[in-house]
Amino acid sequence: MSKIMQQDIQILPVSTIKAEEERILFLQMNYARGKICQVRRRLLSNTKGFPKEALELLQWHKKQLDARNKITTANMGLVFNMAKHVSHYDMEFNDLISEGSLALLHAVEKFDVSRGFKFSTYACRSILRSFSRITKRQNRYRSIFPVELEFDMEKGDYVEEKRQEKQLALAEEVHAILQRNGADLSPTEKSVVEMRFSLNQKGLAKLTLKQVGEELGLTKERIRQIQNKALLKLREATEQQTAAS
Repeated sequence: MSKIMQQDIQILPVSTIKAEEERILFLQMNYARGKICQVRRRLLSNTKGFPKEALELLQWHKKQLDARNKITTANMGLVFNMAKHVSHYDMEFNDLISEGSLALLHAVEKFDVSRGFKFSTYACRSILRSFSRITKRQNRYRSIFPVELEFDMEKGDYVEEKRQEKQLALAEEVHAILQRNGADLSPTEKSVVEMRFSLNQKGLAKLTLKQVGEELGLTKERIRQIQNKALLKLREATEQQTAAS
C-alpha cells in the first residue's frame, strides 16, 4: 500500500476532553508561547534582570508544556484508533504508534485554534500523512533489503532467470548503500552481502546461501542468519540517514 486514504479509516470520537475545554487549552498554550517571546526579548535587552526574567521564562514555559501535554494526552486515542485500522497493511503497530505520536505533537504545535476547525480533523490529516510516509519508506526498504531474500530462488534456475534484471538493478542500489554504511557491518557480514548480491563481480548471478556457505566454510542456515542480521543493520542505518536528511 503506497498511500493511506482518510476514507479508508473510520475515525471514532476518541478525545477525552470536550471541544470547549480543548479550545481553552490551546488558547492557554498560545498565550504562554506569546509570553515566552516577550520575556526572551526582555532578557536580550536587559541582562541585569536576568534571575527574575529567567524564572518567569521557566514558569511560562511550564504552562505552555502543561497545556500541550494535556491536549496531546487527551487525543492519543486518535493515534491508537487510526493505527488499528491500518496495521493490517503489513505495518508494525508500534512503528505506527511512534510515527503517529510525533505527528500528533506536530499537529498540536501547528494548529490554529482561531480558525474554528476541530482539532481532531486537523490531527487526523497529519497522522494519516505520517502513516503514508512510513508505509512508503518501509516498502522501499523491504524492496532493497528483503530479509527473506527470495528463498524460492534456491529452488532452481528458472526463478533466477525470471528475476535477473530486477536483481541486477537491486544489486547496484544495495552496493551504493553498503558503501555508505559498510562500517556498521562485520567483515563476515559484509562478505555475505557482497556474495549474495554479486557486488564484487558485476554481471554474475548472486550466489545461493549454500554456495556462500561453501566459500566461507559455514552452514547454509548460518549464512542465512548472518545475511538477515546484515540486511537489518543496513535497513536501520538507511532509516537513520533518511530521518537526518
